[in-house]
Amino acid sequence: MWWKRISEKSFDQAVELYIAEHPDFSFKKFLGYGSYGRTYLIEDCSSASLFVLKCLRPKHRHHQKTIHKFQQEIHILQQLSLPYVPTIHSAGTISDSPFFIMDYVNGQTFEELIFQNGTKFTIAQSLAITKQLLEQIVQLHNYGIVHRDLRIPNILLVGQQLHIIDFGLATTYQKQIDISTIENPKRAENHISDLYFVGHFLLFLLYSDYKPSKKKEKVWQQELKLPIKVQDFLERLLWIQEPFASALEALQSMPPFIDKNH
Repeated sequence: MWWKRISEKSFDQAVELYIAEHPDFSFKKFLGYGSYGRTYLIEDCSSASLFVLKCLRPKHRHHQKTIHKFQQEIHILQQLSLPYVPTIHSAGTISDSPFFIMDYVNGQTFEELIFQNGTKFTIAQSLAITKQLLEQIVQLHNYGIVHRDLRIPNILLVGQQLHIIDFGLATTYQKQIDISTIENPKRAENHISDLYFVGHFLLFLLYSDYKPSKKKEKVWQQELKLPIKVQDFLERLLWIQEPFASALEALQSMPPFIDKNH
């Protein structure tokens, strides 16, 4: 079919043309892409405020299941009214691909902080950051939403505040799931998924300050040599020990730490 042959470059040009035809905004630059979406930075000409235009990638624009997921992301973001989640301002279509415009979060992802900047986090700092993330997840779950993609590229630091982006895999929280039937914790439609990702997020923070002493890799429990309460907490997040019954229980079970900023 002819519509399958549109290139990403041609689509980028269509986005720029669309913005040019709407004088309230000016096109700034292409930001990046994921499995399903492409994102662009645009500016409100009257206020000079920056926004992100996220559009479904052209190769998916006739795939009904993918379109439904993209529309679900729009619906979820429209439901949420939280200071650490981008607000949607408008939605529409460009070259048959749905798009939406949302707030631009001017911060750095933890992927950038750790792997580009070389930022190192102590155990206390890692736990303090994780505590803030869990507080936000508890609120998300209270809204009935599970993010399901809380990886280091999707969590930003703005000053001392965390922000969560990319709700492309988010879904409605299913309260009646039998945990014993879950095969892949990443895809679970309840707290198990988000807590599993939080476990890996915390591991990235802890490994940022790790200096290997031997060439041979060991399991993280042996390499990091964490306090037993921190190790047990991580193992519950990662499904190695009995998982937490909710994000709130995980938050209330946080190991003690000294936050030097307070």
